[in-house]
Amino acid sequence: MNTMKNPTIQGLLLAIIIFGAIACNTYFHSFRSNYDNANSLIHETKNLQTKPFLKAHLKNGDVCILQDTWVIDTAVNTVSGTGSQFDFNRRLVYQGALTIQIDSVAIFETNTKLQNTEAERIRALSILAGLDLGLGLVCISNPKACFGSCPTFYFDERDNFHYADAEGFSNAISPSMEYFDIDALNTKTITGNTLDLTMKNEALETHCVKSVNLLSYPIQDGERVFQSPNNTFYLCEKPLELVKAHGPEGNITELLQKEDRLERFSLSDEHNLSSKEELILDFDNLNSSKDLGLVLNFRQSLMTTYFIYSAIGYMGDQVGDIFAKLETDKSAIKKLNGGLKKELGNVDIYVWNESTKSWVYQDGFYETGPIAINRQIIPLQAKEKSQKLKVKLVLNKGLWRLDYAAIAPIKKEVEPLEIQPIQILNKGKKDHKALTAVLDTAKHLISMPGDEYNFQFRFPHANTRYELFLYSKGYYIEWMRESWLQDKNLLKLRQLLENPKKYLRVEAANYKRYETTMEQQFWNSKVDTKSFSYYEN
Repeated sequence: MNTMKNPTIQGLLLAIIIFGAIACNTYFHSFRSNYDNANSLIHETKNLQTKPFLKAHLKNGDVCILQDTWVIDTAVNTVSGTGSQFDFNRRLVYQGALTIQIDSVAIFETNTKLQNTEAERIRALSILAGLDLGLGLVCISNPKACFGSCPTFYFDERDNFHYADAEGFSNAISPSMEYFDIDALNTKTITGNTLDLTMKNEALETHCVKSVNLLSYPIQDGERVFQSPNNTFYLCEKPLELVKAHGPEGNITELLQKEDRLERFSLSDEHNLSSKEELILDFDNLNSSKDLGLVLNFRQSLMTTYFIYSAIGYMGDQVGDIFAKLETDKSAIKKLNGGLKKELGNVDIYVWNESTKSWVYQDGFYETGPIAINRQIIPLQAKEKSQKLKVKLVLNKGLWRLDYAAIAPIKKEVEPLEIQPIQILNKGKKDHKALTAVLDTAKHLISMPGDEYNFQFRFPHANTRYELFLYSKGYYIEWMRESWLQDKNLLKLRQLLENPKKYLRVEAANYKRYETTMEQQFWNSKVDTKSFSYYEN
């Protein structure tokens, strides 16, 4: 998930941006009544568990609805059954036996679990509606606080509470938004020449994983490698500790001096969710002849999770139509920097110039996702030759959680070595199909809720200390919670997309109702991969 790198999530915020780019006044008007009635009928919550359906949104704009039963033919790559076909204008054009080429489908919707191996192609394109498997009381009582994420990665496979070591491709919430993501994994000494990394699906989402590789760079004592927001890698000397930090609440130095997961965060503005705040950081004993970079450890709060879950709820039974529009309107991808994301903003970095008595803008940090901590560097420009440095952070109030800030002297740019997995284990057994999928650029490893894969990597040198980063590529599809179907509000969705300034003011009071309890509920609703399996429920 994702929500909107969930829920999801995170991260999931880019979907809202794209939807804002493609939304038009006519699109959200009612469809012709025959399609509208059929769409409402199959999404009736009382029918979701009793009347199976498969809804195919075709790339040409047509929609086919198959009910009760259907058959997948892998030889000719089709799905067949009895149903209805509606054209681009949602006029009924055919009823009876239908055969659909899977390659012609932009997005599927279904309320039925797809378990057979021949259903893999459909799973990779399907929004599953109403399958609230194993959610428990927490998610039923507060569905906007349900755990959501893209794939989560752990060095210790037993660690599945609160912090993952990495969170892959958080923004890729549909096939057309597939991209690669790079996350810092910290330093590790490889005592032998192999290293294991576990990938989990801990949410009600379908993960479609194309690649999982490690990026590594050997380092000596006192060295670190940090990644910039544009994925440039810098070999650095040991970071210099923060001397003093101050925020609206007072002294926050102890919260940002160490990488201890004791985070500095604030609650949102009760009147406007786009309100900004400023933090001032002071550093001393700097070598003025060195190029310097600001290192920041950060992640998002659950604010973006709330927005994406709200947006999907506003879509209601038209969620498939909107996602299909996203898949078929490629021009929308070019408009990712507007809308709600722009309104919320980055963690913007400024450096104080004593000569001009002004703050000089440097760059901004941004990574979607509330789960794993991101560790990045921004090289500083226009700094004066002084042993002292004053940095200002401007950030959205209530959106960011900060763990650590430091200044790193930069030695040079470097290029890490990319290492592919040599083996994947699934429930303790070698999974050759999974390994083939992540090594073949034309395939995806399809991971369902409860799945857990152990990746093994071989390094060129044993007993060597490496700075490690995770390279992951793919996309994921958020499932449609049954409770979200009852929240349909296309006017509210339009406000979120077309007038985010107003939406963030109007929605502030509603968000404050959830803000202080969301965090605990989010983690408590995480899928336990040791006890839960999509295939056994």
